[in-house]
Amino acid sequence: MRNRIFATLGLALLAAAQGCSSHQAAKSTTPAEPPPAKPPATNSVATATPKAAAPSAIKISQIRERALQLIEESGNSPDGQVRGYACDGASLVPNRLGDTLLKGLEDPTPGVRAMASIGAGRARYQPAAAKIHSLTNDPSPFVRISAIYGLNKLGRPIDPTPLAGYLTGSEPLQVRSQAAWVIGEIGNRSAIAMLRAAAVENIARSRPLEVQIFQLQCGEARVKLGDNEPIEGIRAALFPARPEDFELAVLAVQIIGEVKDNRSMDQLIYLSEYRDARGNPMPPEFRLACATAIAKLGLDRGSFLADEYAKDPNPTIRQQAASVYGYTAQPEHFAMLETMMNDPSPMVRVVAASSVIRAHARLTGQKLP
Repeated sequence: MRNRIFATLGLALLAAAQGCSSHQAAKSTTPAEPPPAKPPATNSVATATPKAAAPSAIKISQIRERALQLIEESGNSPDGQVRGYACDGASLVPNRLGDTLLKGLEDPTPGVRAMASIGAGRARYQPAAAKIHSLTNDPSPFVRISAIYGLNKLGRPIDPTPLAGYLTGSEPLQVRSQAAWVIGEIGNRSAIAMLRAAAVENIARSRPLEVQIFQLQCGEARVKLGDNEPIEGIRAALFPARPEDFELAVLAVQIIGEVKDNRSMDQLIYLSEYRDARGNPMPPEFRLACATAIAKLGLDRGSFLADEYAKDPNPTIRQQAASVYGYTAQPEHFAMLETMMNDPSPMVRVVAASSVIRAHARLTGQKLP
C-alpha cells in the first residue's frame, strides 16, 4: 500500500477477516540491547553501492505494462491478501484498472472490500460511489468505516458521526484504530479532543501492545489534524526497550513518514544503520520501514537497504523491499522490480508491480491519486 495503511492497516483488516497474521518477525537479527538515542550525521545514507545500469525508457515502459497486467491478474487470486493488494495497485491507475477496484468492492473477504473502498476513495474513482455506498451497511465494521472514508473522498453525502462511536466505544482496538485513521484523514479538527480522550478509554482489558498501537494511531490522527502534542511520544516509540516492542517501533517509523516529521530524519538514518555490540542490525522490517519513511521525507537514497533484502528467504521481507523501491524511484531499480514480479510469492509479485507503477509516476512527475 503508497502509504502505510495499505501495508499495515490493510493487512490487519485481512488478518482479522481471515484469522491469520501477515507479519513474520526476523528474530535472529534483533539487537541484543536497545539502541541509544543518539543520531549520527546524515551523510552515511548517501553512500550507496555503485548504481546498476538503468533500463531504457522503452524497457521501463514495457515493465510498467507488465506491472499493470500483473495487478489485474492478482485481482483474481485465490488469496484475499493478494486481492487486497491488487486493489492498492489498481488505485494508483484507476483509469486503467478501475474494474479491479469495482470487483474488490464485491469481494467475499471483508478486508478486500475495505481496502477497495479506501483505494477507490483515495483515487477519486467516481464509478465506485454506488457500490461504496452499499457498503455503509456491510456486516463488517472495518468495511463500514472504510466506506465512510471512500464516500467522503469522493465528495458524496455521508454522515461521518458513526466514526465517533467506533472510536470511543467497546469495539476491538483494531476497529477503533481504523476509525482513528479515517478521522485523521477526513480532516475535521473538532475531533482532536475526542481522539485525546479515546486513547485512554475502554482499554483496561486489552493487551498492553494493542493499547500502545491504538494510542500511537490516535496520536497520528491528532498530528494530521494539526495537534503536534503527540509527536514526541511517536518519536520516543522509535527506540524499543524490548524485542516485543519492535512492532510498535515499526509503526512509529511509518507514522513519521506519513506525517512528514522531518526532524526525525537523523534518528531514522541512525536506526537503519545501528548495530549492537555483537554486530546485529535492527530487524529487516524495521530497517526497510526506515528506508520508506526516509524516502517520504525527501531523501531517496535508502534503496541500498532494499538491495540488501530483495533476495531474502522470507517472502514478507522481499515484499517490503519491493515496496521501498516504489518510493525511492530510481531508474536502475526497474530491473530488480521486473525480477521481483516473477517471484515465487504472489504477494511479492503484486507489491513489486505496484512499486513499478509508483516509481514510474514519481520519475515522470505524475501526481498519484
